[in-house]
Amino acid sequence: MITTTIVPGNVYITTSTNISGNTITHEDNEAVEIFSARIEYSYINQVGGLNFKSKGDTLTDKPRRIIDLKKITKTITVTGLFDDESTFTKAAFTKRNNLLTMAEFRRSLTLVWGTGNYRTIFQAVPGSDEVGTFILKMRFRETAGLYGVPIVADPQPFTKYDVEATFIIGKDI
Repeated sequence: MITTTIVPGNVYITTSTNISGNTITHEDNEAVEIFSARIEYSYINQVGGLNFKSKGDTLTDKPRRIIDLKKITKTITVTGLFDDESTFTKAAFTKRNNLLTMAEFRRSLTLVWGTGNYRTIFQAVPGSDEVGTFILKMRFRETAGLYGVPIVADPQPFTKYDVEATFIIGKDI
């Protein structure tokens, strides 16, 4: 088991539900840290509208009727980057590959950011009504070399991946 310290300003995606204080205890390759620039919440309620029209009426005579079926979709979009840096042992491409593997072969994921009283966790606990997150969409953009400065080496000595991941919030069934 590996223990990762939660750093304010970063987002952590993991398969672990073992979060205590400011640490996440997880298996190797089952936690990814995104240096986060932006976190966006989205709440979409798909309502339907009906127009009722009688013979001789115009649409302006009758107001549009709205049907709210509460078909709600909640998503979180995290925009940030994976970086090669000296304090972590994993390269940016390894972090990207670990996230892709979690998206393809795991079910509900835990999403954590912030520390102390300001920490936010979306975590599915088996056998409870807690909600988790599922990866809906991901995009990566790679910058090889030192932030775009051309460096001739194989492999590149420094790589940065911009990442945008959208998570849908819900309960695993």
